[in-house]
Amino acid sequence: MRKLPLLLLGAVLPVSLVAAEADFVAAVAASKPLAFYRLTAVSGNSEVGSTTYQGRGGVAAAAPGLFGGNSRAVKLNGRDAYVVSTQSGGIAGAVSIMAWVNLDSLPSDARHIFYVAGESQSGNDLDMQVETDNILRFFTSSNGSINYTPTAADLVHRWHMIVATLDTRTQARALYWDGKPAARDNGGGKPNKTSVFSIGESTVFRGRYLNGSVEEVALWNRAISATEVAAIYAAATGSGGSAAPSAGTAGSQGSALFPNTAKVQLEGANGPIPLKPEEKIAFLFASAVQGIESDCQFQLKRTCNMAEVLGGAAAANGQKTGHLKYDPRTDPNYTYTVGALDMAWDVHATPKKPGLMGFYIWSRGLGGATIVYNPSGAASAIDRQFNSTSVEGDSFQAQ
Repeated sequence: MRKLPLLLLGAVLPVSLVAAEADFVAAVAASKPLAFYRLTAVSGNSEVGSTTYQGRGGVAAAAPGLFGGNSRAVKLNGRDAYVVSTQSGGIAGAVSIMAWVNLDSLPSDARHIFYVAGESQSGNDLDMQVETDNILRFFTSSNGSINYTPTAADLVHRWHMIVATLDTRTQARALYWDGKPAARDNGGGKPNKTSVFSIGESTVFRGRYLNGSVEEVALWNRAISATEVAAIYAAATGSGGSAAPSAGTAGSQGSALFPNTAKVQLEGANGPIPLKPEEKIAFLFASAVQGIESDCQFQLKRTCNMAEVLGGAAAANGQKTGHLKYDPRTDPNYTYTVGALDMAWDVHATPKKPGLMGFYIWSRGLGGATIVYNPSGAASAIDRQFNSTSVEGDSFQAQ
């Protein structure tokens, strides 16, 4: 049997809950932005200053947002939804824009630009957007942009912090991706930006509706430093200071990151097998991959790679296969690997700490899959099979 190529889903962005959210808001406010729109509702006020924002078109407030649990972000439908603010201009010689974005599809699939945020003006651009080649671009004048190319598979169904800065005095421009420098040049730009600040769509260059969720958008009238960007990202992700999650909170954190009402029942040779909350999450992810791969086998006559498992694959009828509802890379308790080759696929859910059950599901073609488990660690093909498994209600597979 040929070994299937594995794609590792390592744990990233271990988003904590109340502590990280409070630390993040405090860190942004302390940096003194012109405006800071948290976007936890379809309309509201800036956290600083007196400006407001208002959703237009099919905007909805959806949970979970960046901070899991009941946190919310605005959901933009990619067709007519965007957010406009009362912030206008305020940019003399330098500027920074920040937004947390979680795309539901790639611009290359939607076949139009996804506008993130900016103050659009013909001939004096200030526009941050992901274009149809899936490249992030920051336009600061009519003379081009500074660019960063993220990994396409990481763009969808995962939160990213995007920051762009410009100093017209020194002509320095920079892009930051998830708290780290991504691109820098001296392409410059014109001073005195005077247009309306909008999110998810340009108010000048229309039709660039973003498809996905956005929150935590900020605008500064200065170029914030790389150190400030890193500190803001660390506050949001709990990767430093008081926001760092303790070992004892991993289980509850995982459950809050992936809210669900599913009923999972597993039975072995000796009867029903009780599951810890962390194990339930892992089985929901593994069984969702099983459902998605079954879709791919029947609709596409092949298995799906990891980008397609995360974002869905286009079928011949113009529809898409199912995809994961949440990003498993944010699970603090398990690592997931998926292998796919021709009509064969497999998925491992491997615990990161002792005392958790491991799961392994595989199929070598149409007609079902084999599910095994190891009560205390990584599972392999030689481990125990379940007598029966069932998931009722809230699956981790989305359409």
